[in-house]
Amino acid sequence: MLSHEEGSKLHDKVAKAYKESIELMHAEGEFNAAILNSARQFLKDNCVLMDSGIGSPLEDLNKTIQVPFGDEYDRDAAEA
Repeated sequence: MLSHEEGSKLHDKVAKAYKESIELMHAEGEFNAAILNSARQFLKDNCVLMDSGIGSPLEDLNKTIQVPFGDEYDRDAAEA
């Protein structure tokens, strides 16, 4: 069993590895869904919450996802 100090160091290394992997994927323009998903789960497991403030990448993603359901999308016609 790891001591608290050893566990903390390992936790920090995992977080750093995810950060560096995502930065490399971003630089190369190629993304690995498994790494992104496991990083997402790592953040969730550690109760990391982010505010989607104006101009943030999270707000941009939210806008991108909502494109098909914006004002120009006719929900009644889609349901017909």
